[in-house]
Amino acid sequence: MRFVVVISVVIGGALLASCSSTGAYIGDTLPEWAGGLPKGTPPRPGTPGYEAYLREIHGGDRPTMAPPTEAQSYAPPQPPAQANPPPRQPRQPVDDPIH
Repeated sequence: MRFVVVISVVIGGALLASCSSTGAYIGDTLPEWAGGLPKGTPPRPGTPGYEAYLREIHGGDRPTMAPPTEAQSYAPPQPPAQANPPPRQPRQPVDDPIH
């Protein structure tokens, strides 16, 4: 019985730790068979190998645009703004009869 309690506390602690700021570290260091990142996954932005990875992809040139932030990557696309929108037609007053 104690063995089951100890195992459940360890699993609960691991799940709780994966929600903290160390969750990315835990996810990055898990082996592939345990659900970790597969081999050949590019490094995360801000890690030491990220700049070298960008230079390798872009042929030695550094990209001119920064990668999108998390908020930008989830933002819906905005329609292009029109220079001169068409004029609006006036609406009928509410008091006009329907027939």
